[in-house]
This record gives sequence, structure tokens and C-alpha cells, in this order.
Amino acid sequence: MMKIGYDKYSVDESLIYSLLIYARDRKLKLIHLQKKDSQFLFYLPVYQRYILKRWDYPYQYIETIGLLKYIFFLSRQHLNFIGVLFFFISIFVSSYLIFDIQIEGTLPEVNKSMMKTLQKENIDLLKPLQSYEKLNDLLLQFKDIYKEKIEYMNIYQTGSVFHIEYTKRRQETVKKDDYRNLYAKEDGMIQSLDVKSGYILVKKNDYVKKGDLLVENTIISTQNKTKIIPVEGHVYAYTFHQYEASLPNKKQDYGEAFYQLLLNIRAQIPTEAVIDKENVLQMTSTRSKITLKMHYTLIEDIAVKGEDNEENLKARNMHNG
Repeated sequence: MMKIGYDKYSVDESLIYSLLIYARDRKLKLIHLQKKDSQFLFYLPVYQRYILKRWDYPYQYIETIGLLKYIFFLSRQHLNFIGVLFFFISIFVSSYLIFDIQIEGTLPEVNKSMMKTLQKENIDLLKPLQSYEKLNDLLLQFKDIYKEKIEYMNIYQTGSVFHIEYTKRRQETVKKDDYRNLYAKEDGMIQSLDVKSGYILVKKNDYVKKGDLLVENTIISTQNKTKIIPVEGHVYAYTFHQYEASLPNKKQDYGEAFYQLLLNIRAQIPTEAVIDKENVLQMTSTRSKITLKMHYTLIEDIAVKGEDNEENLKARNMHNG
């Protein structure tokens, strides 16, 4: 593992969570993270040294180990190792570039359109791998563009491969007009609205509570008469949640434990929700277990229909005449 070249660092234990979040966002490959007294020690590939320098908190460089240590030493002896250096640089750079783009879906026109959009966004072969924030932004953009054609979508990266997966929207059977109002199923702040029919009672950035009326079936016509109309649409809102997960404490690497717990927590999030923000609240360790607590801001469709009761039937009868 250490043959190529790694830098050894230490950081104060009070900064470890900030470091782990920074490492996740910047794809830093922390190796052998371990606690020693009030410090955490870790190794980082030499080629990621410049990324760590951008971190806003203090840390201590200890030493460089591995083959690059000797290359650096020999280079200081004014020997010609340019060819060797370029060889290793090409290996390092390859772990940060896209070597394949895979779009897994059954709509050729959508696949072609997605590829054009990726190229406009400078996402192409031999271009840099994307940050988590960029992937999330792209997912929201594609969901909005293809909302009439696509039911499910996911965008992610594995190694040097950029993946887009989607399933096409199923053809819905024609339904009778639904006059039930839309209510908030949970608290949240309105992010956007996609209402095809109904009288909208909320707007972007409004804060609503569970049970609040969002879209109703009644409007006042220009003749000042009450008119009953069908209600159809979606109301997306920022919602706020806390999740936690635990693992048995087997004295595993702290970095590995963090990522495993993070995956376990993300699995608890509804599949239709989009992560807008995620923050570490606390990571604790006892003799028996390691626990991670996270706070999430999600984007969800919070609109649900009211009950199909006599009021809805009455409204339907009024509309029909």
C-alpha cells in the first residue's frame, strides 16, 4: 500500500470530523487513520497533498514514505528522473479522470440528449471526476428536464466510470378527475411547485406545517361564482431530519467506520428524496459500538391528497352538473 508514496500527517482530535467531511467531499484517500493521545495520525497519497493544503484548519506534516520519497531525494541530487516522474504522474492523474460514461436507460433520444448536456457541463472522457455537489446538482437538473419521461434516476461514480441510471415513466391509466385537496404530509419550506390543476395557496420559501392546505379545489370565477376544479400536482419542499446509525466497535479504522455508517444512514433516506445538505452532528465511540448522527436537508414532494370522503364526492357531483 505504501510503495508508491504517502505523506504522514497528524491533526488535533477536535478537528477530526471536519477532516472526515472535507476528505469525503474532496475524495481524499485517508489511510490508516488512528488515534494517538490527543492527535489523529493518517497517511495521504502524495499527489493529494495540494488538496489538503486548501483545508482551512491546522495540521502537521510528519514525513513522506514510499518510492516517491526516494524519487524526491534523487531529484534534489539533480539527476534526470523526468521520465520516471511522468510515469507516476500519469498513474496518479488517471484516478481523477473519467475513462468511461455509462448511461443505463431504454430511451435512445433521452440518452443522446443527456450526453450532449454532459458535454456542455464539461463532463466527458478524460475530464475530471465530479464532486458530490456537482452530481447532486446534475441529478436535480435532469429530473426537472425529463420529469415527463423518467420515473427514477440516479447519478454516481465508481472508480473512473461515470454512471447515469434511469427507468422510464410508466404510462398511467386515465383516471377520473380527483377533486381532493392537497395537504402537507410534514413540516418544510417550499422549494418549488408543479401544479397542473387546482388553486395554489402557498409560494416558494413559505414555511408550512404538517396538515396545512397547499392546493385546494375551489376558485372564484370572474363572475364572482364559486367553481370546483380537479386538483393535480406536486409541491416540493426542503425538509429537515436527523438520522443515526451504529456499528460494533471492532477497533476498525475511523475513516472506514465513518464511511460505512454514512452509507447506512443514507440507506434510511426515502428513495424519492434528494439530498440538499448533510452535516455531521456527532460521532461517538464506546467499547461496544461506534455511532454517527447526521442532520439532513432533503427535497421531497410533501403534497398528499385529502381523504376521498363525502366532501370530495359532493364536489365531483357539483362539477358534473
